[in-house]
Formats: sequence, C-alpha cells, structure tokens
Amino acid sequence: MSLDEGAHAGSRETPMYVYESTVHCANVLLSLEDQRRLNILCDVTVVVEGTEIRAHRAVLAASSRYFLQVLLGHTQPEQEPIISLSDKTSPLLPVSL
Repeated sequence: MSLDEGAHAGSRETPMYVYESTVHCANVLLSLEDQRRLNILCDVTVVVEGTEIRAHRAVLAASSRYFLQVLLGHTQPEQEPIISLSDKTSPLLPVSL
C-alpha cells in the first residue's frame, strides 16, 4: 500500500491508501469465468449451433462491440436477452466469453 500523493503533510484530511496488485485483473477474470461456469449472476444466453451458453452481459459488452450493440438494442428489460449466433462455432465461443 502507498500513501496517496493527494494527502499533504500537515493536512487534517485522513490519508488515503491505495492498494496495488499485479494479479488483481487476472483474479477478477478467473472469478468471472468460475461464476459463468457455475451459472452465478449470468444474465444473458448466447446460442451457437443449438448450444446455449450462459454469460454475463457486462463482460460480453466490454469484450465486443458487436455484443455491446446487440445488448444496447435489447428492448425488453424484464426478460433476459437470448443472442443467437449462426456464424460462430460452439467450441470457440467459450474462449471469447
């Protein structure tokens, strides 16, 4: 942890500490993958060649402009989106999810 440079010596402000980790991003992605495999907090279904793959909407949107546009265009918020892909192959899709 390091002292935030914004806290000045002699200031009455409480010092702010910043946690820095070289593995945090990787751990977050691994955790999201575990959640996806266990169907935890999944909120979208992607269908490829008849195979349904559950996923996290935010992860798809952050990973692909295509998914972002499809999800932004989803007009029924009370229903989870189902995205059918006809030009992808099922074995490769989980790699991109």
